[in-house]
Amino acid sequence: MSRNIAGVSQTAAETREAADQVLGAAGDLSRQADLLNTEVTRFVQRVRAA
Repeated sequence: MSRNIAGVSQTAAETREAADQVLGAAGDLSRQADLLNTEVTRFVQRVRAA
């Protein structure tokens, strides 16, 4: 029984670590999307002004 509990604890820790990595990647992706949106907006404004 204690092996099962240890296994569950280990799996939970690994899942938590993976979730933290996914959260970090999602944050990075969000920042990149914001930057891309800003750049596209500037580009469209320059095209309209030309």
